[in-house]
Amino acid sequence: MVHKVTFPKYSFSDYLMLFNGFFPKKPTFTEKDYPSLDGKVVIITGANSGVGYQSAKSLLGSTNARVYMFARNPTKAEQAIKKLEVEVAQEYKKTNLDIHFIQIDFSDLTTIKPAAEKFLSQENRLDIIIHNAGVMTPPAGSRTKQNFDLELGTNNLGSQLLQKYLDPILIKTSITNKPGESRIVWVASTASYLSPIGGIHYADPNFNDSDATKETIYGQSKAVNVLQAKGWNGAHPDAKNVVCVSICPGYLRTELQKYATGFEALIYRLFFHDARNGAYTELFAALSPKLTMQNTGAYVISFGHISKARKDLDDPENIRKAWNFLEEELKPYI
Repeated sequence: MVHKVTFPKYSFSDYLMLFNGFFPKKPTFTEKDYPSLDGKVVIITGANSGVGYQSAKSLLGSTNARVYMFARNPTKAEQAIKKLEVEVAQEYKKTNLDIHFIQIDFSDLTTIKPAAEKFLSQENRLDIIIHNAGVMTPPAGSRTKQNFDLELGTNNLGSQLLQKYLDPILIKTSITNKPGESRIVWVASTASYLSPIGGIHYADPNFNDSDATKETIYGQSKAVNVLQAKGWNGAHPDAKNVVCVSICPGYLRTELQKYATGFEALIYRLFFHDARNGAYTELFAALSPKLTMQNTGAYVISFGHISKARKDLDDPENIRKAWNFLEEELKPYI
């Protein structure tokens, strides 16, 4: 039996949002506006390349934060750190970077706990985490080590599990911070607008037997990132000082597009923006005082502007359902 994917009715504003990424507003919150972050600890997953790398560079160059790069490949991480040292020295005139690497593979849930434990053995606080790591439109049928759809497993279940292990230290740290200084940033995408109604194709979430396109499958994983941001605070009523948001960093040229077709790659080169701009979106979400406890769960678009997610992704019942789905899927791996 083929499970047919259903979609919501799109409004005119939904279509406008899809085109916004081609012509985004300029960033208004940049390095000159960032706080010093003295004594603060920041995790950026997937910071060895793309937008995550640019965010790490900007933080290391313009703040005093201690930055942790969570990534899969030690060789690439080491190369990225050496490159950061050179580029930060050139662009920011700063040396002796406070950056550290921890190995993790979000497509293998057995690696998540050891990575979290290594971080916890080295730090007694966590102020900000940016869930930046992800995969986009891999070959059809790609699966994680635990046989989940690769995008669902990597972009959602892996990040959800890491966050669960880090929740206690993040919440504990938030008590010592001013309200809203502690942040969780889930890197979603405007591709979330291409997801099934409610965000998740519950009849077949791993798309084993569904009529889904690769855009829909990726869109589901990005819609789940939006739902994770909207659901975290409700699932953690004791976290009264933590702002949790999702973002579309922008339509950007990055290694995320390594599976693109030749025509798609041409479109990306012609119409997409430099990855450096995406860092302004990520760091707006991580640092801007415009995001407070009053608008936790917000959706931020390129390159650092508060917007709205698709209407059904803002529905409390859909948010609870998605959160419960993720928690249930992760039970065997905790």
